[in-house]
Amino acid sequence: MNVNYLKRYILSSYILVWALIIFVAAPASLLFKVPPVVMWIVRNIVAWSPSYLLLFGWKYFRTDEKRTTFLKRCFSAKVSLLPLLSSFGLTFGLSILSLFLYSLMTKKTMFSYINLGTVSLPLSIFLSFTSGPTGEELGWRGYMREEFNKKYHFLKSSIYQGLVWCFWHTLLWVVDSKFTDWRAIPYIIANIVVITSITILMNIILEKYNNLIYTIFMHFGFNIVYVFLDADIGFFIILTLLYLLITPIAMHIRNRSNFKYYH
Repeated sequence: MNVNYLKRYILSSYILVWALIIFVAAPASLLFKVPPVVMWIVRNIVAWSPSYLLLFGWKYFRTDEKRTTFLKRCFSAKVSLLPLLSSFGLTFGLSILSLFLYSLMTKKTMFSYINLGTVSLPLSIFLSFTSGPTGEELGWRGYMREEFNKKYHFLKSSIYQGLVWCFWHTLLWVVDSKFTDWRAIPYIIANIVVITSITILMNIILEKYNNLIYTIFMHFGFNIVYVFLDADIGFFIILTLLYLLITPIAMHIRNRSNFKYYH
């Protein structure tokens, strides 16, 4: 029987994250009203679902390779400090640039849109790093990227990966977003464009360096800003436009370079 393991993994990851949000995260927040740091830990458990689904259910998603072989391939390539910092700086820098442009547009300081919250700064950074960046990459850029690359060329594969990753967040747009009026539409569009663009940029990096540490830091560079950000929809519109500018440039550079094609 010809089993579509990629489809099985995607459907399973969606079902699992929805179940965790509905039956774990929502009760913790709405019924038990747990403290912010506990709620953050709960969200991290949800964020890790693509990875522990893959690891614990390995035999259901890939039958021709050992789990340890896969893990070694994901992390065995040499890590260089400058490209690693650049990976973080790309996504972090685009968010900071967006905030800078947004502050100019609104004639307010950038710091007026930063809210440190009630959790200490070091703990906030740690919990952010141990959320999506370390929790999702093994599933999305480790397993899913390889499977899509077997079927499609680089750009088409990257777009499909980005859309799967993007809409995996669908329920979070409903329960964990302040944009519930007309702003929900540009916010969702921004998520689709930005997450898909980041996926393309991540895959360009992985073609050259092939170690998930790089995309973990790219993911972290993107996420850490939103831990403290308190800005309106204008910020996300600017961010979307920046990614629409940067991503085609990165693709042009990639196409002119002698990267190893990984499909």
